[in-house]
Amino acid sequence: MKKITIRDVAKEAGVSVTLVSFVLNAKVGEDGKLDCPVNVNTAARVLAVAQKLGYKRNNAAASLRSGRSHTLAVIITDIASPFFAEMCRNIENIAYKAGYTVIFASSDESAPKFSQLVDAMIGYNVEGLIVAPCPGSEPILERMQFYNIPTVLIDRDVPGDSFGRVLVDNVHSGRQAAEYLIKNGSRKIEMLSYSLDIQSLVDRVAGYEEAMKDAGLEENIRVHRLSSSSVNVEAEVYEVMKEAKERGVEAFIFPSKRMAILAFSAMQALDMRFNKDVDCVCFDESDVYNLSVPPIPHIVQPLGEIALRAFNLFQKMLKEDVPPEEKNILLKTEFIK
Repeated sequence: MKKITIRDVAKEAGVSVTLVSFVLNAKVGEDGKLDCPVNVNTAARVLAVAQKLGYKRNNAAASLRSGRSHTLAVIITDIASPFFAEMCRNIENIAYKAGYTVIFASSDESAPKFSQLVDAMIGYNVEGLIVAPCPGSEPILERMQFYNIPTVLIDRDVPGDSFGRVLVDNVHSGRQAAEYLIKNGSRKIEMLSYSLDIQSLVDRVAGYEEAMKDAGLEENIRVHRLSSSSVNVEAEVYEVMKEAKERGVEAFIFPSKRMAILAFSAMQALDMRFNKDVDCVCFDESDVYNLSVPPIPHIVQPLGEIALRAFNLFQKMLKEDVPPEEKNILLKTEFIK
């Protein structure tokens, strides 16, 4: 079957190829009208002919001609994660208003998969990347300097002067959580984390340890590093909470929503009551935190601001050389007591 071209549409509609190009490449405004210098009736006729003939726009060819694809890639660890799902939704909304299409992908904390995804995004001629790096991704991201594709890191950091960064001060957050529990009278305070070297969790642990040392509680520091496997982690959390109950642990810091939910499930099975048997501070937002009486204190990351600042930084890097001090953005969290 013959592929319908823009010339076929122009011939059938009785207009020039240039005019057809104007119509087919025009953006649709908020009022639903095409933003192009073509008579409304003529534009409608061109669109009707294109639809009748079955014309399909070749985005790859168009981006090669213009040098612009208006496509952004976002690679995070797991798009099913509530944290990253909300982050991606924010980025998509912001990018759409700026005329961009966004391609999303999950690395599953796998460096080989991350490498494959980056290569695929380069093949799609994306104009930029917003990335939450996975462990082992440093050499893969270094390749982006060769392709001169603006890359903005979110949630986690890796070395490299060419990257933009929109990160949260996780050391401060970990310290804030521990100081709150200490102020409330807890001394035996412990923390969950993962065995994977995830920078955001590493920083939260560092903040917790700093606060405990400053309070003279270094002997009580204990970090339980859980498996990243979804098969084993539930059982591991249960064993941690069971043993903690036997040792009389007074408080916990759960540095992710998933850890918190698993810990609450274990606490229920072990008849451990929040604010009576054990105190805690969690991260991110969840309806579960508000179901408790009193509500569970938690630390919230500014997801909307992260998304907006990351997209704006990508666009700025696309147009010009950005000074280092403007490429590294560190945001604060909010403590919900």
